[in-house]
Amino acid sequence: MSDLISVKITPSWNDVEKQITEEINWLRNSISLFHAEEKYAPINCKDCLLRKIAILIVSGKVEANNIEKAKELKSFWLEQNDQNLKKVYHGKDWHNETMGKIENHFLQQGFNVVREPTLQWGRADLGVYKKEEPDLLIEIGTTSLFKLWLNLAKMQKFIYLIVPNDEELLEFICH
Repeated sequence: MSDLISVKITPSWNDVEKQITEEINWLRNSISLFHAEEKYAPINCKDCLLRKIAILIVSGKVEANNIEKAKELKSFWLEQNDQNLKKVYHGKDWHNETMGKIENHFLQQGFNVVREPTLQWGRADLGVYKKEEPDLLIEIGTTSLFKLWLNLAKMQKFIYLIVPNDEELLEFICH
């Protein structure tokens, strides 16, 4: 009987840099920002922050997914009877309407929904909670790269969902 030796193969520097660059490009094309510059953040270098987020993804600490709405779906969110909608007074029209749809979507499914929960850095638009489920923190529309990076780096076992528009969702799962 022969002894098997397990060998861990690590990717080359070039392969890792290629993966990081691909993630940076995806992030740059997918995330809508509050401001072109991170002027109120301790780190305000956009490229540096994109790289930090990409490294979290490539290293496996964060799983990132782009979820596109199927053409046959009218919306990601459950249809709602307008008289049962909880009023939301937050942000511009689309932001406000989308926040209400998402909040009511999760309320109909028995989740506890909190508006503007405090994160490690800043606040999310919505926090969605249920026992035995990972916390779901939702940003609607624009966000800050520093806020995204710091929360992904420091918080654990949660899902960060960015809703940039009505056609796609950006999902970041922190393990």
